[in-house]
Amino acid sequence: MTMMIRIAMLTAIISFLGAAPAWPASAEDALKEALSLHEAGKPEEAIRQYDRAIQMNPRMARAYLERGNAYADLGDDQRALKDYSEAIRLDAKSAEAHYNRANTYRRLGQRDLALKDYGLAINLTPENEDIYLDRGTTHYQIGQYESALRDYNEAVRLNSKDADAYYNRANTYTRMGRKERAIEDYDQAIALNADFPEAYYNRGIARADLGEYEKAIGDYTAVVKAYPEAPEAYYNRGLAYYRLGQAEQAIEDYNEAIRLNPKDPETIYNRGVAYARLKNYERAARDFTEVIVMMPERGEAYGQRGLVRQRQGRPQDAEADFKKAFQLDPKLKPLIDEARKAGEKKDTP
Repeated sequence: MTMMIRIAMLTAIISFLGAAPAWPASAEDALKEALSLHEAGKPEEAIRQYDRAIQMNPRMARAYLERGNAYADLGDDQRALKDYSEAIRLDAKSAEAHYNRANTYRRLGQRDLALKDYGLAINLTPENEDIYLDRGTTHYQIGQYESALRDYNEAVRLNSKDADAYYNRANTYTRMGRKERAIEDYDQAIALNADFPEAYYNRGIARADLGEYEKAIGDYTAVVKAYPEAPEAYYNRGLAYYRLGQAEQAIEDYNEAIRLNPKDPETIYNRGVAYARLKNYERAARDFTEVIVMMPERGEAYGQRGLVRQRQGRPQDAEADFKKAFQLDPKLKPLIDEARKAGEKKDTP
């Protein structure tokens, strides 16, 4: 009787084990399953299969590389970095591992280490445009614009149809003060990708810096159409309108920028300047006062309000503002004195 019970129990156990899910038969099978899960947007589940592949074969460099990618997708850069380093230890010729580790170093702010890995990746795959683009961006971030330019040049050579390569190179030219050359690259980026508001915006800034205000307005208008809630585009278009002597249009754009970002002192200040040009001194003084409340150390705002108060016939208040402006920024004195004299001449019959 006892023997029969034991046999029955054993049969039950075997039956239970037979119902268990089948695990991957090899490290390669586990890796394939992990890659499938990862591609399906399930990085947590994929990591468990990468773990299993590594348990079965601790020297499988690809498993460490792909698990690092999964950790990176989850925002866990420290674990990603550890896996990429192990993948490189096992396979020093893995360009992908060097490249991905470089990107991780860059995200962590370790740009010198990132540049070293980008260089190793390029040595292993010298025709990979993406590596040049990302290394160029790293050079750009640390102010090494000549080096960034060389990388973007190479990226353009490898793929002349990549709008991002032209855009990044244009930004680099802008930083180097080569605005005309930058505009040529922004033109090319937009020709390749008409839906590129960042390129329109930066081209607008470059054109405004060159005094091409009408063209700049066209670029900012394209940005506004794409992003109607972007206060910077309205602000910069307002500046361009003002430079063209169109203060009313400038104020309209400043109003919209302030509606979207009510606490921006620069826009409020420039709206005050535009109101002053239109001789709406009350509104101008109100804007300069608001700037002073927000930035009590800004001498320019006191100086502008002083000029407005002078035009309003409030000499004592004007003098108090001028005195405060000079205390905060002595360099303002010759500019304000010149503006005061110009205002006095206009008042002379």
